[in-house]
Amino acid sequence: MPVIFQRIHEDHASQAAKIIVEAYRAPPWNEAWTLDGAMARMGELSTTPGWLGVGALTDGALLGFAVGLPHTSATGRGLYIPEIAVHPDHQGKGIGKRLLQLLEDEAREAGFSGAWLLSQSRGTAAEYYKGSGYRQVSKLKVYTKPIR
Repeated sequence: MPVIFQRIHEDHASQAAKIIVEAYRAPPWNEAWTLDGAMARMGELSTTPGWLGVGALTDGALLGFAVGLPHTSATGRGLYIPEIAVHPDHQGKGIGKRLLQLLEDEAREAGFSGAWLLSQSRGTAAEYYKGSGYRQVSKLKVYTKPIR
């Protein structure tokens, strides 16, 4: 079956949530997502005004997806990419690279001037993004604080 790359919509959220659970369970992430948590995540993303979603589908089944959200800053209208995931059975086949390129093309067409994302600073994920033309920004760091 051919893989079709296209825009996805809110009705793909449940399939994307299942991919989050499977993809982030494996290295390098090793995250314990629940389906309920992943559904909540996709609900947040897919109902954000101006969101862009792209997917790789075969026979209507989602193999992977990428989501971008509008983010306006002093440098202009950028696209923040909070999620990109490919089901583990389909990783290593270039699907993620094509999804990222399609999301960038959609963003360019929608008038965004750039894209940014957060990821691991080393390892396969970092190399994947570097290979796609992304670079680490040395002047920024991520700060976290538990608030419970």
